[in-house]
Amino acid sequence: MTGASYILLIEDNPGDARLVGAMFEDAPPGSLPGLCWEQTVSAGAGLLARQPGCVGVLLDLGLPDSQGLQALKTIRDHAGETPIIVLSGNADDAVGIAAVVAGAQDYLIKGTFDGAQLRRAWQYATQRKRIERELLAQAMHDQLTGLPTRALLLDRLRVALSGSARNATQGALLFVDLDRFKQINDDHGHAAGDVVLKAVAVRMLRAVRGNDTVARIGGDEFIVLLPVIAHNADSETVARKLLRVLCEPVRVGGFEVTVSASIGTVEFCDQSDTAEGLIARADQAMYLAKRDGRSTMRAALDGPGGGANDDAPGLAAGGVT
Repeated sequence: MTGASYILLIEDNPGDARLVGAMFEDAPPGSLPGLCWEQTVSAGAGLLARQPGCVGVLLDLGLPDSQGLQALKTIRDHAGETPIIVLSGNADDAVGIAAVVAGAQDYLIKGTFDGAQLRRAWQYATQRKRIERELLAQAMHDQLTGLPTRALLLDRLRVALSGSARNATQGALLFVDLDRFKQINDDHGHAAGDVVLKAVAVRMLRAVRGNDTVARIGGDEFIVLLPVIAHNADSETVARKLLRVLCEPVRVGGFEVTVSASIGTVEFCDQSDTAEGLIARADQAMYLAKRDGRSTMRAALDGPGGGANDDAPGLAAGGVT
């Protein structure tokens, strides 16, 4: 069945497995893919690893090498985005509900379902998984610009920090805040402001490498993650490039809007600072760039918790727009 779509049944009871197999054999043509059967969690996980094409998992929770929700967790870790339907011998709905909360898309009580109900459960599970993916994508990407949100940025930043510590490499974070963006909204309306934000997103993406991340974390606040840089000066080079491309006017309808930005930068080479800590330090440096006159950049000082804010005690980032 190499390369073909299949549903994986993990069930140690041969009688129950034969019943499910008969339901697949009796299903209308094209309504179900092929069926693969394994009797243990470890065997099921092994099949998932070596044979692509799995589109669903039917999982018994009482298996020789794993019991209950631990079996579900192990298979979920190996199945990735594949929908999972739990087959429970326990008629207590609490078991099935707990499985759904733990990551399954549905559950069926053994001995109470027929082939039509099994097919319907698989279709529903597939739809639920698709909706989950869509909702996750919406949560991870800004609806206006399509850029990653703060949640996705934090995930990528933590990966970059871990990689930096492991590989002895260096990375950088740039906090970009548009100057006087509120005035654009006040003078021309929020629709014009949205045009500007989308144009800014496009320009920033064009100014960085393919493996860098540009995220929108607030109204007119953006962060650029450079996961690997060769020298400290690289973050300054990127910042100056961003300042240059962002200062070009944006055409909105029949008129042009002038845009500029203030940028704070911070470098990292290990996990001595947290992802949130790095963002805070870059934010502090950006604030001082605004205080210096806008349309400029400022680097954070070295060391977690110290840096750009040290010479501006008591000033909260965002006080200048």
